[in-house]
Amino acid sequence: METAAERQTEWARLVIESLVQAGVRDAVISPGSRSTPFVIAALQQTKLRCASALDERSGAHYALGQARSTLRPTLLLCTSGSAPANYFPAVVEASEAGVPLIVLSADRPPELHHCGANQTTDQTQLYGRHVRFFAQLGEPRDDLLSLRSVRRLMARAMTEATGVKPGPVHVNAQARKPLEPGPIREELRSRVDAVLAEPLTRVHRARPVPPALVEDVPSMVVDAVVEAFDAASQPIILCGPADVRSAMFVDALEQLSARAGAPVLAEATSQFRCWSGTGALGGFDTFWQTDAGRAACRPDFVLQLGAAPISSGWEQLAMGESMRRIVVHPWAWADPTSSAEAIVEADIGSFLSALSQASYSTANRDAGFVDRLARAEATVWRAAGQILDEAGDALTEGGVARTLFEALPDPSAVVLGNSLPVRDVETWTEPSRKLLLVHSQRGVSGIDGVVSGAAGVASAVDGPTTLLVGDVSFLHDQNGLQLASKVDGPLVIVVINNGGGRIFEQLPIARRGDESWLPFFVTPHDADLASAAATYGCAHRSVRTVGELRGALEAAYEAGGCSVVEATVPPHSAREQTAELIRRVEQALGRGAV
Repeated sequence: METAAERQTEWARLVIESLVQAGVRDAVISPGSRSTPFVIAALQQTKLRCASALDERSGAHYALGQARSTLRPTLLLCTSGSAPANYFPAVVEASEAGVPLIVLSADRPPELHHCGANQTTDQTQLYGRHVRFFAQLGEPRDDLLSLRSVRRLMARAMTEATGVKPGPVHVNAQARKPLEPGPIREELRSRVDAVLAEPLTRVHRARPVPPALVEDVPSMVVDAVVEAFDAASQPIILCGPADVRSAMFVDALEQLSARAGAPVLAEATSQFRCWSGTGALGGFDTFWQTDAGRAACRPDFVLQLGAAPISSGWEQLAMGESMRRIVVHPWAWADPTSSAEAIVEADIGSFLSALSQASYSTANRDAGFVDRLARAEATVWRAAGQILDEAGDALTEGGVARTLFEALPDPSAVVLGNSLPVRDVETWTEPSRKLLLVHSQRGVSGIDGVVSGAAGVASAVDGPTTLLVGDVSFLHDQNGLQLASKVDGPLVIVVINNGGGRIFEQLPIARRGDESWLPFFVTPHDADLASAAATYGCAHRSVRTVGELRGALEAAYEAGGCSVVEATVPPHSAREQTAELIRRVEQALGRGAV
């Protein structure tokens, strides 16, 4: 007769082996006792690459970065109590951003619940509606139906995580002491091996989602978009944030743009602003923030690809006079202004492939519209270049973004922090022919876990990874350096140190509130970033000039491993230079530049 310890050991092996057979290849493990059987099973699985994270919050964001890069779920494994609760921010981000994750939380057995037992809380439905699927695995059993049910639940966990709307799933597994593995009777091991040898349940969808497959887009939907293009005089294709699989369809976007006579306007996080033959425009956020730019460069039809753009210029334009707009997104209703005439739920690449083969009439096109866009685009980058040149060798926030993108290796992966860094890139860096895969945390746009997420991306790519992040975000995720320090890299973390969260200086509270309130928004600090990097053995370089930044970046990419480049800039440089850029563009466009 098998002991409870034997059943538990084999139960854990069945869970982990089934997940691996379902396609899981990466696991992030945080320390704890109750999870011991599952940790040992994971460490003994040769097809599973395991990373150790001392901080569950950091580990979860590391897993997010991996999944964003690999497009397959990473397994998160932790003990009971507050440990799985620390996954919550990453679970919410994964849910909103459509990133697959599988959380496996160990739990106390039933007799230790509701009795004041140590490190015990109700972990049932811990993440509420933020997971695609929850399963209470229950206690280990050795009958055939129970063993097969584990297999079924792991197959379903993988299926739900990678579904049409990808996201996190949660499996809660109870474990009773003793937790350590011991000798296993041959009869039980053979029984589990027999179940593992059975075919894993497969799910076949009418709508396939792996990036190797292409969805069949109905001709009726294609015809509706073609009709909208044909009727328009000033159409555009506007590309908002999207995952890296979109980069596979740059050629289809180029062909669509040429055939439909519609220019491409792309944000950096869309995967279409870099290494593209589309001639994508990137200055629209700036020129649409001007009265003259909105008047001269207003489209009458917008095909929006991906999530809602972060551009405040687009927001101002979209909130004005109505225009026809069709939104294409794999699963989200990406229409914050509630003004889209249609939402197309389709894989962006598949939809582009279908549209690029259609026939279009450009008889209604305003011949001058494309020229006006091009002149407005040129005006933006000319003014931006002048402003940065006038700063000379002195480093400013815009100068950091421009210098970094000039120095980025080709090809490479880029991770953009929230708040100002992602906006700095949109404002100060021109579209590039470099092959860059751009990752961002735009699900709920939090500053938490950004360093950890970049480390996760770096662990899953060959070649260099670069993170551009603000100082507050960096300090918020110092523990991410523990995982970043283990990456072969090079992983280069460029921290814009402007003494706080300066994006709040550009919000109404800075102009209309009591001056004494502002520190509670900006959160100024005197933190020693060099000491933070040294804690985990990461190289640190401090720079204050453009020349020093160029040299530090060159050295960091050559050195490999994780390097922190601290770029100290004047606290108000982002606010002042951005305001000056918009003023100059408004003035130039008002004089008839378009």
